[in-house]
Amino acid sequence: MDTPVPEISVVVPVYNEEPSLRELHERLTAVMGGLGRPYELVFVNDGSRDGSLALLRELRRGDPRVRVASLMRNFGQSPALYAGFSLARGRFLVMLDADLQVYPEDIPLLVEQLEAGADCVSGRRTGRQDPFFRRLFSQALNRYIAYETGVPLTDYGCPLKGFRREVVEHMLTFDHRCRYLPVDMTAVTTNIAEIPVRHAERKAGRSKYELADLVRTAVDLITNISVRPLRMIGLLGILLALGGFFMFVRVLYFRVVYGNQFGTESVIALFFLLCGVQLLSLGTLCEYVGRIYAETQKKPYFIIRGEEE
Repeated sequence: MDTPVPEISVVVPVYNEEPSLRELHERLTAVMGGLGRPYELVFVNDGSRDGSLALLRELRRGDPRVRVASLMRNFGQSPALYAGFSLARGRFLVMLDADLQVYPEDIPLLVEQLEAGADCVSGRRTGRQDPFFRRLFSQALNRYIAYETGVPLTDYGCPLKGFRREVVEHMLTFDHRCRYLPVDMTAVTTNIAEIPVRHAERKAGRSKYELADLVRTAVDLITNISVRPLRMIGLLGILLALGGFFMFVRVLYFRVVYGNQFGTESVIALFFLLCGVQLLSLGTLCEYVGRIYAETQKKPYFIIRGEEE
């Protein structure tokens, strides 16, 4: 059965989310049906190893508004979202995770803001159910991103966001590999609204973002948004050079006036401090060089195996 051209596309990346998919589909159809607009649900299977794809195919057979695309392997959440955006046909595009930690019932709030003229709408999770350390980590990253981009959002990482189609079309033209979707959004427009949305505990499975993933995300953000870390290395070098000069003057003074020699322990401590700073600086430089190398490889950001009929 042919379906009308959708006005709203909901894009959902899926990686091993079988336990929550049926409930997610039920809640999405109820919410989107209540809006009274033509819509489509674009599920992107990001190399799931459980029964997610089989269940998505079942949902597709029972609901013509469901579209299912599979990637060739597990590329990650951001590539899966971009893959879904490349397939979506709606005038407004909404993204959310499949784990039901954000409420599909809040989608109308995003659509309302888009219709009011916002280019993008980002949720701000209230009453977050994540562990304290993760919330603290997220808060620090949000402040850094807001400072660098000049867009004062307080919850860049909220997975519930809405976009006008023209914004997404511009985002799809970006060809760098190390992408962070909320930052790409701010590179296209600053006409971004932020609204409070609800947040729930994860109902099933484990979070796909462990501590190592959060640290990797932080490194990606710090090195992708600006070259400030490289400038900080230069500033640190100047400060260390000045510190070394004044320390030399101090040692010389005490040697000439009092005949004291600089303690061995202090020399060793200073040596290890300087070695640590040098290794940190070298690591930062290597991170930037590694990203340049990754860009020269020209590997595809995502590969769509195909879309289910």
